[in-house]
Amino acid sequence: MPATVQAQFFGGSASLPAGANAETGITFNRADSQTGTTPVPIPVSAGVNFSFLKALALAVTATSTTTITNRTVRLSGAVATGLGIHWKTVVQASWGASLDQTSASKAPADTTGTNNAGTAPSGYTATTTSAVQFDNTSQATSSTGIGSCPLLAMLLAVDNTYAGGPGSAALGNLVLGYDEA
Repeated sequence: MPATVQAQFFGGSASLPAGANAETGITFNRADSQTGTTPVPIPVSAGVNFSFLKALALAVTATSTTTITNRTVRLSGAVATGLGIHWKTVVQASWGASLDQTSASKAPADTTGTNNAGTAPSGYTATTTSAVQFDNTSQATSSTGIGSCPLLAMLLAVDNTYAGGPGSAALGNLVLGYDEA
């Protein structure tokens, strides 16, 4: 019988916190929270503004005797012109240096001069509608939690060509996949 696996959000803490159910959604914003309301501003001239990082992982919530591998990420649909969603992995031991945003964002600095939200910043990969492996750690499902797997740090980029206006943007679903055997 397969294990029960849940997408979880990790944030709002100076040390690696327990995960919270992310299957109800996350909001890309400028707050260290799952659903904060501090928007990412649209640049008034050429440039790119970034959200705070949103750390995610697939967690076993009901055990089995299987193994999870081949974790992938993709979008259910393309994002609008002027937007980009990017990712990188972060090992759990690097939480403080890479993902603790209780005092300040760990996202790349906003840029000026070029509208390139769809281009991944250095160290990141652009998220597309094609599944891309972000981790292949073998995780036994005999224990709950995320095991030793790295966290998936997600980032929204907005440039001056985004015509959707301030407020919110329909981004489609972020799809996290995996193999279980």
